[in-house]
Amino acid sequence: MLISMFKQLSMKHDFTQLQLTRLVYGETTKAESDMLLELVSTVPQFAESLETLKMGKKALGEDRFIPSDLIINRILGYSASSAPVSAN
Repeated sequence: MLISMFKQLSMKHDFTQLQLTRLVYGETTKAESDMLLELVSTVPQFAESLETLKMGKKALGEDRFIPSDLIINRILGYSASSAPVSAN
């Protein structure tokens, strides 16, 4: 049954790297997590992808960088000045 579910998900392109990324960051529901973990335990490709994502998350660390208000305002100012003008 699990393999047929995998084939259906693959055919619909519903099962993506994004879902594994969401799993790594704890952004999936219990039902999604259970399904993904079961799929990972039976499909070696997904197990490898999950391990790669986990290592990437660990390498990134827990540091969070927050830009200062000055930097945010500079970015917004640049965005406003370089945005294309509509011909309407």
